[in-house]
Amino acid sequence: MLAAHFGIRNVRKGEIMADQKNSDIADASRAFVKHLEDTGFFNQIRDLEGNLTKIADELQSFGRSAQARMEESENLAAHILAIESILAVMLRSNPIDGAALRAEVKDRTAAISGVEEGSPAVHAIAEDIIKRAGA
Repeated sequence: MLAAHFGIRNVRKGEIMADQKNSDIADASRAFVKHLEDTGFFNQIRDLEGNLTKIADELQSFGRSAQARMEESENLAAHILAIESILAVMLRSNPIDGAALRAEVKDRTAAISGVEEGSPAVHAIAEDIIKRAGA
């Protein structure tokens, strides 16, 4: 009879209740979305998305720069190895005194390395070049 009172025909009682529940859910959803809009939540999300996009762009730029530095380093290493190879061949024809080399390394690197005997790395590299030259 209630259905007839509202002009609804051939509708079962459960269907009216389901429609009311769906309407309540829709109203609650709209109210929640309005609350999110009123509190600026969507603006914050939009700002966050913009910031994340900027970060992604910066990371891509950083990656490109790192790749370029790596290529430059590889190029520098290739040049150094070429020079060491030439020097090793030259040293075969013109051997040098190992003690004089160690003294030169000490004089050139003691102050900048903070090691009284000079840079251990420079000593090791110089000794390796001499050894490869067979001098």
